[in-house]
Amino acid sequence: MNKTISLAAIAMVAVIMGLSAFAPAAMANPNNTHGPASVDLCHLDASGTGDWEVITKNEHSAAAHERHGDLVVVTAAERLACVVNNDGTIV
Repeated sequence: MNKTISLAAIAMVAVIMGLSAFAPAAMANPNNTHGPASVDLCHLDASGTGDWEVITKNEHSAAAHERHGDLVVVTAAERLACVVNNDGTIV
C-alpha cells in the first residue's frame, strides 16, 4: 500500500514538473490574440519638431490616429520610409 502511494506521488510530481516547463510558453502572448490587435502607424511626433516616427497602438486607438492623418504601416520598407522621408509618406 505504501509503495503504491509513493509511486503515485512520484508520478504526480513528475507530471506537475513536466507541465510547469510549458507554463511560461503557454502564458506568453506574442501575437496579442486575446486583446485588441496591434497596429503600427507612421505618426507625426507631437513634440513640435515636425519629425515622423513609427508608433504601435491597439486597433481601437489606431482609427483615431488615422482620422488625423497617421498612416498604417505594414511592411519593413514602409517603416523605413516613414522615418527616412520624414514627411508623412510611406512610399
